[in-house]
Amino acid sequence: RVGRSACGAGSALKMQEKGGFDVESWVGKVKDSLSEGTFGERGEVYVGAQFALIFLVFLGPLFSEALEGVEVLLGLPLLIAGLGIGGSAVLKLGDSISPLPKPTNANVFQTEGVYGLVRHPMYAGLLLGCAGLSVTTGSFPRLLFTIALYAVLTLKVEQEEKWMSEKHSGYSSYAAKVPTFFPSDLEKIKDAATEMANDAKKLIG
Repeated sequence: RVGRSACGAGSALKMQEKGGFDVESWVGKVKDSLSEGTFGERGEVYVGAQFALIFLVFLGPLFSEALEGVEVLLGLPLLIAGLGIGGSAVLKLGDSISPLPKPTNANVFQTEGVYGLVRHPMYAGLLLGCAGLSVTTGSFPRLLFTIALYAVLTLKVEQEEKWMSEKHSGYSSYAAKVPTFFPSDLEKIKDAATEMANDAKKLIG
């Protein structure tokens, strides 16, 4: 396990030096997070429902195209915003990355960048992206599955924030000031948009 941690640290260092995104290192950290804790006590049911609904969002057209003629431009901004917020959140998390709601041992309490905009930017990105895809394709089933995804993520957040509050003493204060998924402070939105643009340059570069 020590060897794997050293390897992960080396990969992260290379990623920082190159200014890009190390996919292999990211996948390794996700695998490490899945091996921590006891199965059944880390919120797996939320993750299962989350990914099932994401899958259904993409399969929406198979159920029916109930909404037709919806202009692509109505959903495209949402889709782009979702990709930007979600991507920036992944880069910001670093070693804390995990699909499980229970924080890993290496979890670092993030409050800056997109995490100063909303408490759960990865989930916000998922919701915006799925909503954007639903509107862009005019798929009512996709929209329904996106609403169901919102409900699941809301429940997941409740459990996740209990664990975060136990692990980080300042989390409750942070949660009282920063919205869960959807921002309302225009200045913070502008700052986050600038950071997302910089993150996009890193990924491209």
